[in-house]
Amino acid sequence: MDNKISVVIRTYNEEKHIGEVLESLQKQTYKNYEIVIVDSGSTDGTVEILKKFDTKLVFIEKKEFNYSYASNVGVKNSMGDIVCFLSGHSVPVNDDYLLNINNIFQDEKIGGCYGDVIALPDGSIYEKTYNYLGYLKNRVKGMGNQVKYETTIHPGILSCSNAAARKNLLVKHPFQVKLGNGGEDVEVAYRIIQDGYVIAKVPRLLVKHSHGLNLLAFMKQLKSWRIMYREALSFINGD
Repeated sequence: MDNKISVVIRTYNEEKHIGEVLESLQKQTYKNYEIVIVDSGSTDGTVEILKKFDTKLVFIEKKEFNYSYASNVGVKNSMGDIVCFLSGHSVPVNDDYLLNINNIFQDEKIGGCYGDVIALPDGSIYEKTYNYLGYLKNRVKGMGNQVKYETTIHPGILSCSNAAARKNLLVKHPFQVKLGNGGEDVEVAYRIIQDGYVIAKVPRLLVKHSHGLNLLAFMKQLKSWRIMYREALSFINGD
């Protein structure tokens, strides 16, 4: 079955890498897809770059932005059976990225999937080391290109810098605006699992993604990820 895939990309001042992201999508061997851009008031050259590509461009105001709201807008404006989420600086490494997503969802028990991340060439040494060690860890653990079926949430599951899910499940379980600063993807993964599906960790779904953070900023990011996960758990538990 050739699912239509809607690639939803949230952008704000992404001129540095958005062209590379869209060029990587143009090169995909799988052609049954659309690109939905949700831009929250970019003031650099992002919009001019976007207009050079075949995308559905949706604008929201900067003051309206949070991760959940922007993702929900993307889902609402999508036409696909599967919604793939990339950031404006998540560059698929391989030209069979979308083909692999379509193949994954041939398995009806899979509700969502996500892949690995390595740093962009201009990423900091801290990002390059951290991301590569995580990628290498999966290889050493024997996953290789094997799909891992997950039924328990954990930090990083269904991370929307490199993830996809069935649209009907995203309509049923929209991203929670109360978790709009992060952790919203964990909560959606939990709801999907509660519906009897599994989340697939797919190592071959590989993207380049980083922010060029110095050591202090990188340490703050790691801390914020832990906080976001705890907040997602609190929301799930009704605390």
